[in-house]
Amino acid sequence: MKLELANRILKNEYYQDQLEKLEILETDRIFCRHNMEHFLSVARITLILCSRIGIELAEDIVYSAALLHDIGRVEEYTEGTPHDIASQKTAGRILDEVGCPDEDKKLIISLIAGHRTTGATLGTPEDVFGRADKLSRSCFECRARKHCKWKRENMNLEIEV
Repeated sequence: MKLELANRILKNEYYQDQLEKLEILETDRIFCRHNMEHFLSVARITLILCSRIGIELAEDIVYSAALLHDIGRVEEYTEGTPHDIASQKTAGRILDEVGCPDEDKKLIISLIAGHRTTGATLGTPEDVFGRADKLSRSCFECRARKHCKWKRENMNLEIEV
């Protein structure tokens, strides 16, 4: 099944420009990178978690949010804006450019907004998306683990879903 909205995002010129900038900005980053592998892992883990707890979220919405949730890192690195806030703004622009329906746009931006907070209500789509973002990291194999800002108790030192 093709994901219409996610593929329109993927092909969007501004999105591609931001991805390229992000790759350049993270060239020397020793910690986890914010790239397509991460984005797709977040989407897949979100869908697994949703299935387990009975949350119905359209796959296209999940993949779209995952593609966009860290795109604000460009603005964070260049201007200091927290990436969850910058990602909402950048996502809004891209979603408008690709003709995303308002209701879908609202949900996607809500997922992006909640992906860094620990205060999301348990069992909500925002909570699941945020947990998937964290679970997507393979701390157990990271060479930079000793220097990471994550507290050891928050690191993924075992495989978990």
